[in-house]
Amino acid sequence: MISWDPLGAAEQAAVADEILSVLRHDLRNRFAIVRNASFYIRRKVAGEAAYTADPRIAEFFGIIDEEVIAASARLDESVDAARVFTRRSVRVSAADCVRRAAACARIRASGGRVELSAQDGDVEADPIELAVAVRCLIENAVESTPADGVVTVQGSSNGEQYLIQVTDTGAIPSEVDSDALLRPFYTTKPGHFGLGLNIARRVARRYGGTLALEARSRGTSAVIELPLAAPAEPGGAGPEQAS
Repeated sequence: MISWDPLGAAEQAAVADEILSVLRHDLRNRFAIVRNASFYIRRKVAGEAAYTADPRIAEFFGIIDEEVIAASARLDESVDAARVFTRRSVRVSAADCVRRAAACARIRASGGRVELSAQDGDVEADPIELAVAVRCLIENAVESTPADGVVTVQGSSNGEQYLIQVTDTGAIPSEVDSDALLRPFYTTKPGHFGLGLNIARRVARRYGGTLALEARSRGTSAVIELPLAAPAEPGGAGPEQAS
């Protein structure tokens, strides 16, 4: 029997979004290399007799520049058109999103368990997207924890921020190599994309927050920090509930 995953479609969209973003970044860099090379060659030959004698040379350099700019714009249009998840930023209970992520986390076969503690606190975000981000962190932590281990998931307000902390009990790390772990497609787990942390970081940044990886005495914590929503005005709408 196949069970319905309420976050599945949004997660697939997040994976596609991450892959498209990586592809766009790579192609933009390549376009920049072509433009820079064209500019360098044009400067080098500008004083040559052949350059001034044949107007087509300058014309071709202009065509190269125009076509690279047009290709870059077409790339942006194609990536934007390919997005399949329509996000909506609303005032939402971060605690509800954390609970939803834990409830939907795919951890049954691992043998590990999740201990959850989430205090009230409202943020401005898409509730489905935030739940997907937290689920990515939970599943990543479970995979790094021994079968009889515990993953702790905590949500709490701290000043003007809401902190979502997911801590595994894996091997004692000498240090956390954030650059490597947050590199797209970097993974030590066969059969995985290596995009979970990237998705969580992109979601956090989209709503004005951050994702940090912190070494603990045993294991590692992934911490999403989001700004708390401004106090609701009297009679205003309350936070949206994550169903």
